[in-house]
Amino acid sequence: MLVTAASVSDTAAGVTLLARIAAAHPQIRTAWVDAGYRTTAIDHGVRLGIDVHPVQRPPGV
Repeated sequence: MLVTAASVSDTAAGVTLLARIAAAHPQIRTAWVDAGYRTTAIDHGVRLGIDVHPVQRPPGV
């Protein structure tokens, strides 16, 4: 878990969080993330060996 100020973008926080996860838990290979994560975080996950899958909210939720 990573708590940031509201002014920090999902992408910036995602890059930091993925790096921390990869360092602490190198066995993790897949992450499901909020749809706010953009290509930068997804590409960073790839470089770390983590498949990052953005998940959409079901309609009406």
